[in-house]
Amino acid sequence: MLRRRPLLTLATTLPLPALAARPPLPAFCHALPPLSFEQDGQAAGLAVDLLRRMADLAGLELNLALQPRMRAEKSFLETPGSLLFPLARLPERENRYRWVGPILPRRVGIYSLSSRSDIHFRGLHQLDGLHVGATAGTATLEQLLAEGLKPGKELEVSPSYEASVRKLMAGRMDLLVIGDLNIYWQLHQMKEPADRIREVAVLDTSADYCFGLRTDSDPAPAEALQRALDQLRRNGALEKLRQAYGLPASPP
Repeated sequence: MLRRRPLLTLATTLPLPALAARPPLPAFCHALPPLSFEQDGQAAGLAVDLLRRMADLAGLELNLALQPRMRAEKSFLETPGSLLFPLARLPERENRYRWVGPILPRRVGIYSLSSRSDIHFRGLHQLDGLHVGATAGTATLEQLLAEGLKPGKELEVSPSYEASVRKLMAGRMDLLVIGDLNIYWQLHQMKEPADRIREVAVLDTSADYCFGLRTDSDPAPAEALQRALDQLRRNGALEKLRQAYGLPASPP
């Protein structure tokens, strides 16, 4: 299991002007390793550590809860002034959140088993009987539905990333559409070698992972968190945090 990394401390990280005293900011996250996951009963991960640092700089107290994806979204919708993460910032989601980000770029690939030499992917509209998998509640599923794929026909929807990857490994789907961070984490957890799969195509690299606050909330916390994130990016703290979680260095 990935060890939780200590928060970085840099002399160049200076506190931002604190907001007026206010109640803790409710923040809900779902498991999306290495951005967020459960460790020893607590929320951990790159995005979790980053948000905690941002809140410290912004003078905000967090009330952070890690929940299953659908429950986290429900909690967010029912809790005034709350924050939800990690979220892919897609055009169809633009008006749903007050965005803070980006955290990391998002790469979504289409994967098959390496042993499936019979698969010749020609496009989502030329599947030729191939069954494609995706995970419920994800931006990836929204994209596939927008492309016209039908659940129960050519589209296999699973309740979790783990279930999606296990179905691919068991041959219960031909292709799986999933983020690169997600699938390699699941393989690591299953103790499966990375070369058991191959990327047959790239679906999307146009979005980033971000934090999202409710659009009906006070804009001050979002603005303070964005200033804090910008500072952490400028002084190199975000890049060091990426590397602390084993991610490659950002391109120059």
